Amino acid sequence: MPGTERGNSQVQGRTTHLRHPRSDLLLLLIGTPVLGLLLGLALPPFARWVSGSPVLPWRAGIEFLGRLDAPWQLGLFVAAGFVVGVLLVFTALSEELSLKLTDERVEVGRDGRSRTFGRADVSAVFFDGKQLVLLGADSGELVRGAHASRAAALADAFRAHGYPWRDADPHASLFHRWVPGTPDLPAEVHALLAARKAALKRKAPRDAGDLGETVRELGYVVRDEGTDQYWRPLAGA
Repeated sequence: MPGTERGNSQVQGRTTHLRHPRSDLLLLLIGTPVLGLLLGLALPPFARWVSGSPVLPWRAGIEFLGRLDAPWQLGLFVAAGFVVGVLLVFTALSEELSLKLTDERVEVGRDGRSRTFGRADVSAVFFDGKQLVLLGADSGELVRGAHASRAAALADAFRAHGYPWRDADPHASLFHRWVPGTPDLPAEVHALLAARKAALKRKAPRDAGDLGETVRELGYVVRDEGTDQYWRPLAGA
């Protein structure tokens, strides 16, 4: 059966595919590399223009950029700006969720990997800030990640397939800010949250995610607000 387009979702029979909006995707794929190319052209003359300032941070680096005036040097610099732009686009797309919904299951893809959850295993779906969250039957997080779709479009798609969409986290009132050493948590969980904080500080989201999964196995959910970690027990724990 041919598919029908609704914004950034494509419905094929009783399957809904939720992807990056085509207009945004086109803007990313064309605009970002072109911006990198333009920066590659503009930075050397700009560096020469500001290099005469008596107060100049990172003077050595700026003066180096200003000396790039040979055609082959400019060509390499422009090419580097273009390549960086392309890499930024594909990095952003790889970190974003893709969704395939049916009445029986939801398939979630990210970073070249996919996971499938049965409809009965999903107890709530909602947006937390800019991140889409799916909770399991035990109230633990099955999925958390960014998606380019508007919240209204995602809500319509999930509700159309019978998933329990919520306007907010139904367990939000149970979260507590993590304070090292608090007697409310076992020592093992404290150690995992300390390691997770270190992973977040060194910008290692995959390590932080793995540590969060281990925390869940011990009966707790963890989420971030700014630089703070918040925790709550799983429902019924």
